[in-house]
Amino acid sequence: MRRAWLLAGLLAAAGAQARAACLGPDEQRILFSLALPDAIEALAKRCGPVLGRDAFLPRQGAALAARYRREAPADPARARKAIEAATGQDFSFLADDDSVTALAAQFVEKAVERHVATKDCATVDGLIGLAAPLRADAMAEALLLGLQLSGSETIAGVPLCRPDQEGSRP
Repeated sequence: MRRAWLLAGLLAAAGAQARAACLGPDEQRILFSLALPDAIEALAKRCGPVLGRDAFLPRQGAALAARYRREAPADPARARKAIEAATGQDFSFLADDDSVTALAAQFVEKAVERHVATKDCATVDGLIGLAAPLRADAMAEALLLGLQLSGSETIAGVPLCRPDQEGSRP
C-alpha cells in the first residue's frame, strides 16, 4: 500500500510539473480499462457510507469488481505509455506490471474521490447497477462518458485534453 501511495504522489508531482501536457481520450480509456475494478471498488468505498445496505454498490460492488478483474484486458505497458504521454515524465523505472497497475489504480481512485460528490452517490449507484451487465470495456467507456459530462478539467491533478486538444502534447 505504501508503494501505491508513493507512486500516486509521483504521478501527482509529475502532473504538476507537466501542466502543458494533457491526458487524451485514448490515454484515459487505457487507464480506466486497466483500473476499472479499482474504480468500482473506489465508488463502493466512497458511496457505501451514504447508501443503504440494499443499494447496488454495497451489495454487488465487490462481485462486479472481481468480474471485471477477470474480464478486463490489463495492458500495463500501454498504461505506462499513457501516463508518460500525459505527464511528460519518464516512468520507465516502473519495471514491473504490478507497479503500473497500482499507479493506474491510485489515479482512478483519486479521480473518484475528487469527482464523485457523496450527494450524487444514489445516482451513481443506480447507473452502475443498470450498467453492470455491460462488458468491462463498455463499462470503462460509460465511466469516461460520465467524467466528460461532469465537465472535469483534471483527473488527480493531470489535465484532461478537451476534444479540440485531442492528442495535444507540449
